[in-house]
Order: sequence, then C-alpha cells, then structure tokens
Amino acid sequence: MLHFRSPAVDRDLDPGFGLRPDGRGSSPLTTFAVSGFAPSAVIDTARGPTLAKDLKAGDEVETRDNGLVPVRWVGESMSVYDTANDAAQDDERGPIRVRAGACGTDAEAGNLVLNSGHRLLARNPLNELYFGTEEVMAEVGDLTHLDGIDFVPRSVMRFKHVLLDTHELIRANGVWMESFSPEMWSIRVGFPEQWEEITESVPRLRFENGEANYISPRMSLNHGEARLLDYV
Repeated sequence: MLHFRSPAVDRDLDPGFGLRPDGRGSSPLTTFAVSGFAPSAVIDTARGPTLAKDLKAGDEVETRDNGLVPVRWVGESMSVYDTANDAAQDDERGPIRVRAGACGTDAEAGNLVLNSGHRLLARNPLNELYFGTEEVMAEVGDLTHLDGIDFVPRSVMRFKHVLLDTHELIRANGVWMESFSPEMWSIRVGFPEQWEEITESVPRLRFENGEANYISPRMSLNHGEARLLDYV
C-alpha cells in the first residue's frame, strides 16, 4: 500500500518546529523519512557486497523479485531522537540495531542499524495462518521483542536512502528489506533541494501518480500484527 499523509495534517504547523498537533514528535516536514540504512549497512550489488555509504546512482543492486536493477538516487538524512524521555513513542526513542548474526543476518557483516520505520521481509510459518500470505513486511521498530533487535541509545543518526525505479526488496547484511519509498509531498515542502535531486533522477515523481510505482511489494503489518512474529 502507499503510505502518505494529507497536506491538511500539517498545514497549520511551522516546519521549523517539527511538532504534531499533539505537540509531540516530528512532523514529516522536519523528518525526511522514517526509513533508512546506516552508512555501514552492507548491500548486495552487481559488484559484490557494498557499504551503503559507497553506493551511487548507476550501481545495480540485487532485488528479490526483479534481479539486478539500477540505483537512481542515493541520499542522506539525519534523524534526531528523544532518548532522554522515557515516555517517548517507539519511533522517537532511537535507531534500531539488528545484532550481527541475529534474525538471519550475516554475522561477518556486523551489526545492522536502521531507522525505526524501515521494513524488513518476514517469512514465518505462521504467516499463512495469521495473514493469509507467506511473506509480509514489518517495521524494524515493531520487532524489538525479538532476540537480537533493540534500540540504540543514540540521539542523532545519519541514514542513507536507496531509490530505485520501483519499490523493491533489496538485501542488506543478508536480510531482505525495502528500498526507499519517497513521500514526495512532505519532501517537497520540507526538503526542496532533495526533492529537486529526486525528481531529476526519476522525473515521473514530479507528478502525483508517480508514487504509484512505489506501492509496497508485500503486505505490511501494523504494530500489533508485527508483535505476533516470533522471528523474521
């Protein structure tokens, strides 16, 4: 499904404050994306395992459904977390670490750090029973009940974003997860320079129907559904 927010949600907010109507957390005007790889993530490409920080437009990455596909844009953003507030919502507490070797990751690739909204592919024998399909996607921030997945006590984190022609599953540290799916309205309002870069790389994203190519490649679970998973 497409994930987007109506402009009405934030029309009365000053982008500089980053407040939701309830006064808590980040608005999409000040948060570039809820997803993102740490620069140290190891991504499978045509030239072999490559650090996310070394990826560039034109590189080909391995996808689960369509083989090798070219990278159209690689961006970087910064997320700020409220680590001192015990009452902070999960997506505000910090980035998420998947420890090396946990949940099917490649132990030799080291820990995998992701933004809390980044979605992983979950293949669980109970998926058919619970969700009617074998493969589903879940936000890594909703999987902290699993061994080896936890919050990192870090207040600031930089993330890389890998944009393809469509929303695909790519492999990082041995695990399948989503490529970047841009929310173009919020990017245009809050990050006009990145909007120009993205639309120059993928011109159809200048238009509202351009995001139709970034429909989630699998069913996406909500928080409660993700908590039913005992491994990914």
